[in-house]
Amino acid sequence: MKEGGIKNTMLRTHKRLTQKELKKDPLVILAAQVVDFLRKEKIKIISTISGVIIIVAISLFLVKGKSSSEINAFDIAMNAYNNNAPEAMDLLSKFVGRYSGSKKAEEALMKLGNHYLAQKNFDSAEKYYMEYINTFSDNPIYGFNAYNGLAGLYEEKGDYRKAGEIYEEFIDKYKNSAFLSMMYLNAGKAYFLAGDRDAAIHNFNKIINSFGDSREKQEAIFYREMLIDTTSGA
Repeated sequence: MKEGGIKNTMLRTHKRLTQKELKKDPLVILAAQVVDFLRKEKIKIISTISGVIIIVAISLFLVKGKSSSEINAFDIAMNAYNNNAPEAMDLLSKFVGRYSGSKKAEEALMKLGNHYLAQKNFDSAEKYYMEYINTFSDNPIYGFNAYNGLAGLYEEKGDYRKAGEIYEEFIDKYKNSAFLSMMYLNAGKAYFLAGDRDAAIHNFNKIINSFGDSREKQEAIFYREMLIDTTSGA
């Protein structure tokens, strides 16, 4: 092929599309439609993004505000409690109602339960101990306080069998607690006073067979031997 022919072929291969041909090209049409859509929807897109940012900012602000108000309310209630102010129990009760399930509510429930138990207001004490037991479980010290206090108030009311059941409920729930031997002993004594010899001996044996030498073990041995001697004498 001659040189002139090659040039003509290259020119034909790379010739520019006419305006009419461009308008018919589907890719060009699609690109134009996309650009037109983005131009028309630009304000909506910006508004949507701005709205999301505002919602996130408000949510963070509310969470921070709630945390701050919770701390302030707890500090006010505890300050009243530590100063034996007459409004202390009311403030703690309101705090528990508003921030139920929070870590600070955990402590507030213990303060309320212990206060009403000391006042021999057993209904109120039971209410707050039960609220703790039904809401929390990860703090073995507060758990011991709640179960021990709840069982103690039933002992005060003379319902020793119920007290023994509550002590055993703690034992089942907190199997690795440092207070197990104490709660076995309490359960044994409660059943002893309830007149349930078998349940009492069962709990005393748990201490004797499962724990090292301690005050609780010595007491358990004493009570078990007393029960055995009483039965033998009969």
